[in-house]
Amino acid sequence: MKTMPTNVSDWVEKNQDYLIKQAEMLQSAIARMANNSLEVKKVGITVWAAIAGFGFTNHSAALFVLAFVAFALFGVLDVYYLYLERKFRDNFNRLARILSGYIIPDDQEWIEKVKGNFIKPDNSTKFLEQIPNTLKSWANLPYLITFLITILLLVVPLPASP
Repeated sequence: MKTMPTNVSDWVEKNQDYLIKQAEMLQSAIARMANNSLEVKKVGITVWAAIAGFGFTNHSAALFVLAFVAFALFGVLDVYYLYLERKFRDNFNRLARILSGYIIPDDQEWIEKVKGNFIKPDNSTKFLEQIPNTLKSWANLPYLITFLITILLLVVPLPASP
């Protein structure tokens, strides 16, 4: 990719095909992150159900705690995928704005910073700082429900063995 001229709109016009391909690749990355997030939830709930079921069989509260911890670790991985998906969406939205001609000063700085590689997520903020915002997503509802069920299983006494 050539160096960017001072007039961004000329640069966008000259590189429109390249930018459209970058947008398509961003859409693909966003779809993969969303799919990865879904798969992590599926595997996490399966692991949680297996360990919690084993806890019922053995009447062991420790296994419910283990199920909680295992599911929490899957939750951290899922939060990371949601974080990456949001970063890719931010890049896609910027690129769409640039392609449509609605460039703002921040976009010009961003274009110069990424030097033509729009696929790379913006690392201006750290992952750990974004966890509270990511946790507020409706996509995390399965985790909240499962954690509540696990806490309920720990608090309510298990039925006695026959």
